[in-house]
Amino acid sequence: MEAIATGAAANVSSEAAKGILHQVKRHIRYVIFYQKYVEKFEEKHKTLIAKRTGMQQDVDVAERNGEKIKAHVLDWHNRADKLITEEVNQVKDLQVKASNKCFFGLCPGSAGKRKKMPSLSMILSKNVFNDIMESLKDSTTSMIGVYGMPGVGKTSLVKEVERQLQEVKLFSSVVTTIVSRSPDVLKIQDQIAESLGLKLEEIGLVIRARRLCERLKKEKNVVIILDDLWKKLDLEQVGIPFGSQHKGCKILLTSRNKNVLCNEMDATETFLVGDLDEEEAWELFKKMAGDCVESADLRPTAIEVAKKCAGLPLAIATVARALRNKSLFAWRDALRQLQTPYSENSSEISAEVYAAIELSFNHLPSDDLKQTFLLCSLLRRNTRTEDLLRCLLGLGLIKGVKTLNECRNRLLTMMSTLKESCLLLDSNIEEEFIDVHDLTYIVAKSIVSKDNQVFVLKGEDVLTDWPNEESLKKLNQICLLYPNKLPDELNCPQLFHFPIYGRDQSLTLPDDFFRGATNLKVLDLAHMQFSSLPSSTRFLTSLSTLCLDQCKLGDDITIIGGLKSLEILSLSRSDIRIIPKEIGQLVKLKLLDVNRCAKLRIISPGVLSRLTRLEELYMIGTSIQWGESGTASLAELNTLSRLSTLVVRILDAEAMPRDFFRELQKLERYKFFIGEEWKWECECECECFGNSHYSRTINLKLSIDDLDLGIKKLLKKTEDIHLDELKGVKVALYKLPNEESLSDLKNLHIQNGLDIEYIINGENEFPQLQSLTLQSLPQLISFCPQHKTDATGSLLQHELPLFSEKISFPYLEKLWLKSINVTSIWHSQLSSTSFRTYEKLTTLKIEGCESLKHFFSFSMAKCLVHLTDFEITGCNCLKEIIFMEEIEEETQATMTLSLFPQLKSLELKDLQHLIGFCSDFKTQVIEFAAMKSLRIDNCLELEGFICRSSIEGNQDISSQVLFDNKVAFPSLEEMSISYLRKMKMIWQNPLPPNSFPKLQQLRVEGCDELLTIFPSNMLSKFQGLQTLTIHTCASLEQVFEIMHEEKEAVLPVTSQLREFHISELPKLKCIWKNDPKGIFSFKNLLQISVQDCWNLKNIFPASVARDFPQLCRLVILECDVEEIVSKVEEGSDLESTVTFEFDQLSFLRLCCLSQCKCFYPGRHTTKWPMLKELHAYDCGEMKIFDTQRINEQLDSPAPLFLVEKVIPKLQRLSIDGGYIAMTSGGQFSSNLFHEIKAFRVQGDRLKSVNDFQISFLERFKNLEELCIYDCEIKELFCTEGDTGNKGTYARTLSTIRKLELIRLPQLKDHLWKQDVRVGHILPNLETLVVYKCDHLMSLGSSSASFQNLTTMEVWECKGMKYLDTCVAVQGLSQLQKLIIGECISVKEIVASVEDEATCDIIFSRLKSLELVNLPRLKSFCSGNHTFGFPCLEELIVTGCPDLEIFCKGVLNAPLLQSVEYGRDKEHWSGDLDSTVQHLHSAKLKDLKVKKCPMMEYIIKKGVEETAMDTVWLPKLGIIALESCSELTSFCMGSITLQCPSLGKIEVDDCPKMYAMACTRENMEQVVFTEEEGITEIYLFTKLVLLKLIRLPKLGTFCHGDNSETGSALFNEKVRFPSLNDLLIADMGKCRKIWQDKVTMGSFYELTSLEETFSNLEELFLFRNGNMKEIWHGALPNKYFFNLRRLKLIGSLEASVTIPNCFVQSLPNLDNFSVEKSAVNELFPCEGLMDEDEHAGTLAHLKELRLSELPELTHLWKKEVSLAQVLCNLEFLQVVECRKLKNLLPISVSLKHLTTLKVSKCHGFRNLVTFTTAKSMVQRKTMSVTDCQ
Repeated sequence: MEAIATGAAANVSSEAAKGILHQVKRHIRYVIFYQKYVEKFEEKHKTLIAKRTGMQQDVDVAERNGEKIKAHVLDWHNRADKLITEEVNQVKDLQVKASNKCFFGLCPGSAGKRKKMPSLSMILSKNVFNDIMESLKDSTTSMIGVYGMPGVGKTSLVKEVERQLQEVKLFSSVVTTIVSRSPDVLKIQDQIAESLGLKLEEIGLVIRARRLCERLKKEKNVVIILDDLWKKLDLEQVGIPFGSQHKGCKILLTSRNKNVLCNEMDATETFLVGDLDEEEAWELFKKMAGDCVESADLRPTAIEVAKKCAGLPLAIATVARALRNKSLFAWRDALRQLQTPYSENSSEISAEVYAAIELSFNHLPSDDLKQTFLLCSLLRRNTRTEDLLRCLLGLGLIKGVKTLNECRNRLLTMMSTLKESCLLLDSNIEEEFIDVHDLTYIVAKSIVSKDNQVFVLKGEDVLTDWPNEESLKKLNQICLLYPNKLPDELNCPQLFHFPIYGRDQSLTLPDDFFRGATNLKVLDLAHMQFSSLPSSTRFLTSLSTLCLDQCKLGDDITIIGGLKSLEILSLSRSDIRIIPKEIGQLVKLKLLDVNRCAKLRIISPGVLSRLTRLEELYMIGTSIQWGESGTASLAELNTLSRLSTLVVRILDAEAMPRDFFRELQKLERYKFFIGEEWKWECECECECFGNSHYSRTINLKLSIDDLDLGIKKLLKKTEDIHLDELKGVKVALYKLPNEESLSDLKNLHIQNGLDIEYIINGENEFPQLQSLTLQSLPQLISFCPQHKTDATGSLLQHELPLFSEKISFPYLEKLWLKSINVTSIWHSQLSSTSFRTYEKLTTLKIEGCESLKHFFSFSMAKCLVHLTDFEITGCNCLKEIIFMEEIEEETQATMTLSLFPQLKSLELKDLQHLIGFCSDFKTQVIEFAAMKSLRIDNCLELEGFICRSSIEGNQDISSQVLFDNKVAFPSLEEMSISYLRKMKMIWQNPLPPNSFPKLQQLRVEGCDELLTIFPSNMLSKFQGLQTLTIHTCASLEQVFEIMHEEKEAVLPVTSQLREFHISELPKLKCIWKNDPKGIFSFKNLLQISVQDCWNLKNIFPASVARDFPQLCRLVILECDVEEIVSKVEEGSDLESTVTFEFDQLSFLRLCCLSQCKCFYPGRHTTKWPMLKELHAYDCGEMKIFDTQRINEQLDSPAPLFLVEKVIPKLQRLSIDGGYIAMTSGGQFSSNLFHEIKAFRVQGDRLKSVNDFQISFLERFKNLEELCIYDCEIKELFCTEGDTGNKGTYARTLSTIRKLELIRLPQLKDHLWKQDVRVGHILPNLETLVVYKCDHLMSLGSSSASFQNLTTMEVWECKGMKYLDTCVAVQGLSQLQKLIIGECISVKEIVASVEDEATCDIIFSRLKSLELVNLPRLKSFCSGNHTFGFPCLEELIVTGCPDLEIFCKGVLNAPLLQSVEYGRDKEHWSGDLDSTVQHLHSAKLKDLKVKKCPMMEYIIKKGVEETAMDTVWLPKLGIIALESCSELTSFCMGSITLQCPSLGKIEVDDCPKMYAMACTRENMEQVVFTEEEGITEIYLFTKLVLLKLIRLPKLGTFCHGDNSETGSALFNEKVRFPSLNDLLIADMGKCRKIWQDKVTMGSFYELTSLEETFSNLEELFLFRNGNMKEIWHGALPNKYFFNLRRLKLIGSLEASVTIPNCFVQSLPNLDNFSVEKSAVNELFPCEGLMDEDEHAGTLAHLKELRLSELPELTHLWKKEVSLAQVLCNLEFLQVVECRKLKNLLPISVSLKHLTTLKVSKCHGFRNLVTFTTAKSMVQRKTMSVTDCQ
């Protein structure tokens, strides 16, 4: 029976398993065969079940007979069961996927669902798709290539890869761009940047590449798909980090040519995509053409037609679609056409494919469709639908429509038809673009060129000569992509369409260029540069469409005004500054596009109102100052009766005329950005609406109260509303019309509303709302006011849920709440029926809601069946995400509770009090069926994902296990857990059977209580794990706990682990606790890194180290290991030799292993056949190198490497000095190092191994990179006694391209002696890096040293004075990048010698220059030389405080547009020197001038300089001027001061000072002068302290030409929103502090009166003797809302009183002092309408001091009943008020008074009344002295 059981296992294993695996995992090429494969699978499946059943019967018989069943039989039985289950599920998955995917609408279940092009993973080779996906997961593979003939589906394949990657979220970003035959780097950069949400506005390639590279490096892991490569693409030029620059960046390429991928791009993996075989092609054809092809009469013809498609999916699709449902005669005619040979002799396309596409074209039903298709093909790839529309309109190809919107709808219909015919494709870029396949383009070009009417120049073509004159006369279309030259005149009388896409800015259009093209209808010039448009442009009188996008047009475009037939004018992204009045002559104009014309500031008045036929106007991203002098008013837009589309940005809401929006109700599409600069604008803006989810958008950054009725009506039909910084508004949408106004709303985003308490005022439904964002609303109570109900009746206001059950969002998909203070989002008792209004939610993100205590119940969570992304961050009060109420009986009956069935991603972060996601309930398991990604970070109190607590209310029982048997994740692929301080175990054994079976990536960080990662017997449940990363777990002692149990031997389980990284684990004792031999195998590991594990004694058990067939990268750093591999287990023969074979290891790094004694303690040998890169430093006693001969002679420990076998294969070698001596002897072959391309040597100061001789490099024949680190080298190439080796150097070092010199302390003065001919020694050097060579004074090179150098970096060379001399730098003719950083002694970059003759120094190729942290740098060069930087695009200057001027001589940098001076900070003042000077002044922080008796001005502009200049001092925080007797003003002349950081102004004892900034003398002002005709408000946003003392001539703070004599110190033009301290003393000319009669009506037009001094807390007024009164007029209650202390000394005369309006504006005053004044009444009562006006006026006053007021007789005269006056007074002091008769009126109560002091008051008859005395119950101190 044993034989039976064994034989059964063997037979079934070899037959059934072989058949099943072969059939299922074989090359499943196309989804069209899926049914056949399923049928075959089912047959084999039944066979396997039958044999397993038979075997089970045999086993049962054997067991009944008492026989023992072999372990491997039982193992096979178990694996067969598992295999059956898994493979059945796999086929079911394939069936589901096949039913949901679509290849031109063919797949089962796709009827009516067809959206786009096919899902290629189900069409093309399944193994190719899978191989690509596996390679992308492989961390050792950074570049992957896909190649195949055109039309086979490469692009579609990578599209499907992109779709799958985005779906599973394996990478943080997936970006696709098309390269094409002639790469446009700018376009590639823009496409990548747009996908990442990055806006590249810079012009220079270098700057753009750097910014793009920085952005990509921020992505943890990213895939960049570069489609359609024809030749090598310079990734660095584009800005794509690759290889070691960013190991998380994967690059996927497609090309027709394998050599491009392998040889030019160095792709590590390449895959071929082949065409279809005959059977596959027919199956595809049948499904494309329909069932009709199966009819007996049609089938033979159809088969022949299919064969003519040559197996290419593109040809099959186009032909089958064209013939679908056609009659037999049409099929036969098609076959005839396909059999007609292609007439053109072209290698680009086969005759079969050409005929197939031409046939599809011929079957288009209308001529306008054909013309549109040909135009699409002519415009080429990735054309915007909007651009196509403008072209078609200009050519008149869209008939029977009246408006642009009708044209657009007609075009979209045609696009859909052409895509259904497979002649057009969807673009990879955005939905608003369309694409054409290469082969389709070839056919279209051929068709359109048959009559010799079209001339096309592709980007890769070089135009050697133009067509002859006769040919030109026949042309009607010319399309030029990157032309290199143009004729002087375009003699093309029939030409009607002429697009040019420029790239070379040197290309110009001659003045007479258009003289012979007068019939031109569409002219499209892109990326070109003009000083002015050619004068012959005026002859284009038939022109209908003119596009000048992204052109430099100069200052004059008036000539366009003469093109009276123009209907479309697009100037998008051009550099125009003004739209001249001549544009108003274009009375036929229907569309005007000036989107993203950043410099556009002026539209001439009257222009827009004259464009009476205008239908669409695009003006986003401009700087138009609406309504300013010389600029059009927004009111002109109201006159455009046909306007249907408006996209506009309005910076100043006050520029909008009254009822502006009332006239815009007819708009069908609009985007408004109203208010200050919008950070959302870049995201939301769109030149057209093709890529926008919403066609009607309004973005407001102003108060709703400021809106007119018109915009409120417009909001009624708006789909997308963004509200930012609503001030003084408690209900965000309160002023909108009633609830039906929200019926069209799809997206609502409200942020930064500091006062908002509610969003709406009533409870209503949002029937279309899809996305809701509420952000930074700290006072928000609830979405709407909630009436008391049974659910909310017991809740306090601050406990109300955000959403009541009356609010309905039936279509809400995305909800994002950030920084709001609600305690709950939904009511905890909300029924699941009410909660179903949220069931369509797909994305839920809660961030920074620190008061949030409750989320939702289990029944509510069950309603969110569509939720896919769930993120909760920074909610510190939250203890549970889901609270478990009583569960229904029907739910209790099941063992598994399913939550969020579509949830793919869950993130819990910074939840300080979270104890669990939810509580457990009885015995049920909670399952997250679809979750693929889980991240839990910094949840310090977390007790477990399912926290164990009883619903009866018992105390929580802390399990200290993250995942127990109550939770299951059957689909989880990626998990990260970090900083969970309480977790002692990640998972508990046993787990539910369906938990973590698909986990591929696990990261554990900062979990300090963890002792192990995988406890005993747990690892087998994680066989799919591929990447494991463990970091900073302070208590971790082992990673894998392996326990040997007494049982029969079984086959070891093979782990799929591929990457294993551990670091900073101070208590780690072992990685594997016990040798896993015979239990687990780790043979799939590809990468291992171990770092900073100081308690670890070895890395691998012997059995593991001997089984690494795929390991390719091993890194061990900073560990106290004694051996790399531990000895074999006890009882083994230590004398036998153990062999360790690392067959695939290509990278090995062993560094800082000072305690290491050996690789392995026993006899052993190692093999490293593929090792390419080796780094070995400080490896203790471990012998790294030895020779085979010596090792055989000596009975010593085996070395890690035998030199003869390893070094000759190395390409990169890094070793310390100790190993050099070992390999320098004569016993080695002279060609030992010939293959090494990169060599780094590092000294060891502790072992005095620092002396490295350059002569050692003689043996390197192919060395390209050399790094010398920390060695005792005194001079390169020419040390003493080594001069005879110059010739040797020239022979051996000529191949070096990169040289790095790091920490060479003995390298003094210069790198080499002046007479060394470095250009002969290093003739091919391209990169030089010098780092921390502290004694270098300069490089010391000659003019011939670096003739091929392209990159130079010098860092932290403390002694360096300058880089090099003027003569030397002239040799840097190829230099492209120069960086000098952290060199504290550098004073200039290029040194200038006294009496040196001036010269021209041209850095002809320099593109990027960085000067970083050079504190003593004065200038680039102090000499008077001429410097030229013709290619300089990027200049970065940071940390150079002394840099005052770039250079003294002539300076030319024509391409430079800005200087970067900090992260994301740029400035440009018109030229480089001015910009540097500006930045130098911008560094000023404090300006203090004291005792300078001769100084008249701080800043002065000459009289001859008339233009207004701006002095920009962005960091200036303090201005202090003291005792400057002749100082008359701070700033003199036409100068505008800009000091945005100014916090303090102190001016004291400047007796002649009458101004701080003025345009002419004898002006009495302080800060600003108002220009004639311009009214400005001067806002001191950060000023907290203002002191004006002893300024006898100072009269007013802000002066205007219309200012009256005696005007107030502070008039209505100034605002101090942050002012805390104000001191005014001894100002003889000051008559008033504030303006007379400051009423809300007059002040409202300028600013919000309440905020003028809203933060002022203390006010002191000293000795302003000539001040007649403080102020008059009605002041609002909050004018001085926060003023707490007021002190008046010597400021009140006899006739002066403190008016009631001022008293009432001090609601929080608690300390009031009046001293040394002649006032006779303090508070007048005249004018009070009733007694209550004073009630509460001084209710907060706690201290009142009256001193030296000799004329004071009353505090107030009128005896009124003021119960609240002074009711909280605690301290009262009255001194030297001789005429005061009554201290207080009768009615005043002093119940809080504790201290009363009266002295030298001789007029009192009695102190207080009996009633007042009775109220003084708190009195502690009372003093009355010297009162006669």
